[in-house]
Amino acid sequence: MKHTNQTEGTENPPPEFYGEVHAPVYDKWYGEKGKIALSQIGTAQEVANGIAVLADGGPILELGVGTGRLALPMADLGLDITGLDSSPAMLKQLREKPSGDKIKIVEADMAMPSQLSNKSFSVVLVGFNTFFNLTTVERQTSCIAEVARLLRPGGRFIVEAFVPQPEFHEGISVRMIAPDEVLIDSASIEPNQQLISGERIEVTPILTRRYPYILRYISPTEFDAIAADNGLSLEHRWADWARNPFSNVANYHVSIWRTSQSSLG
Repeated sequence: MKHTNQTEGTENPPPEFYGEVHAPVYDKWYGEKGKIALSQIGTAQEVANGIAVLADGGPILELGVGTGRLALPMADLGLDITGLDSSPAMLKQLREKPSGDKIKIVEADMAMPSQLSNKSFSVVLVGFNTFFNLTTVERQTSCIAEVARLLRPGGRFIVEAFVPQPEFHEGISVRMIAPDEVLIDSASIEPNQQLISGERIEVTPILTRRYPYILRYISPTEFDAIAADNGLSLEHRWADWARNPFSNVANYHVSIWRTSQSSLG
């Protein structure tokens, strides 16, 4: 059996690190017919429907758009959607999809989206756990500050994320078993830095590949503090896109912060 090691260079990864490593398998794992569902919070269509209501006809920016799992259903609803990502490999796949031309695509770092300096949006969305790909306090803070700058008065910043339970994420777990493939997760935690360093291991009859990742998790309360420092106030926090109430036993959250509407006409 051939082994392929893709773990080199994971310390202080560049912005495009996750996307470039995972682009070849992202849709196979997480796409519409993917082997690992990302529907705990809501299906892609449920997210699109929810965003359509919250945007109220205004332009939308998705940070970390990737291959378009969320952006494409939004575009198919006729929404004005811009997708930003730092990974050329992810964006190449998005451009090549049937509805890819409906999305304005920007290749940039979501912590410092300077190419959008003359734009403004009604909604800025960061999909499932993507925010945690920003692996330092400084980059996370910069991202939220840039979001606040890009939002129109009364605009909304929306994040989907897991609620940190470090002991739950540490160790080895089997994500998927099929006749021709097994997916295994291995993760270790640095609690002082709130970092999860892990890799997904894909085992097939002919080879084994390793796909590393690094996440920096923060709690909903920490999100609220950074948002408040940048003039954003919490409007809603749900457990999912069905708007089930968030509680202290919830594993995930959909959080929505809003800018002041004081400068509206």
